[in-house]
Amino acid sequence: MIYSFSLSQVAVWLGFGLICAHGWALFDLAKTTEWAKRFPRNDLAGGVLLALATAWAAWLAGTINLMEYTRFRPLFVLGVIGLGVSSWLYVREFIAVRSLGVLCLLGANVLLDAAFLREDAARLVVVAYAYLIIVEGMVMVGAPYCLRDGIAWGLATPRRSRFLLSAGLIFGIVLMVLGVWVY
Repeated sequence: MIYSFSLSQVAVWLGFGLICAHGWALFDLAKTTEWAKRFPRNDLAGGVLLALATAWAAWLAGTINLMEYTRFRPLFVLGVIGLGVSSWLYVREFIAVRSLGVLCLLGANVLLDAAFLREDAARLVVVAYAYLIIVEGMVMVGAPYCLRDGIAWGLATPRRSRFLLSAGLIFGIVLMVLGVWVY
């Protein structure tokens, strides 16, 4: 196990994050819609997210057990940092979406690590969400325009927007309940 978080902690924090994000978006739907439509091509958000993803991946490369490749650890860390810098320099189109996709992939690892070797069936809620995040992350990295199209579809009407945001809010509440009383 790479991370030392329990499934309860992960579910509570993930639920709290979903509640805050979706609750704020529901509270100020007009500003959220405007921001979300600009997000895929936002260089500032892309730079911040890319820096976070690069730092997280470099930390992982510097701390995980590499077994027989341990002697190459400095090269792996340097390679991750070089990949982050070269992504910023040469892959600027949809950099915010691509960086968010990498963070989704790294975050899904935390969820799966917390659910590892658990026997209860309720863990499958977090595991299923982790695999959904993995698929979303791969699509965001490989075909970032799909997020732009998905945002346009989700925000096409206020009713659809409220429904999707309410579903995310309810899922966050479910995760909080599972984290506090079940896990």
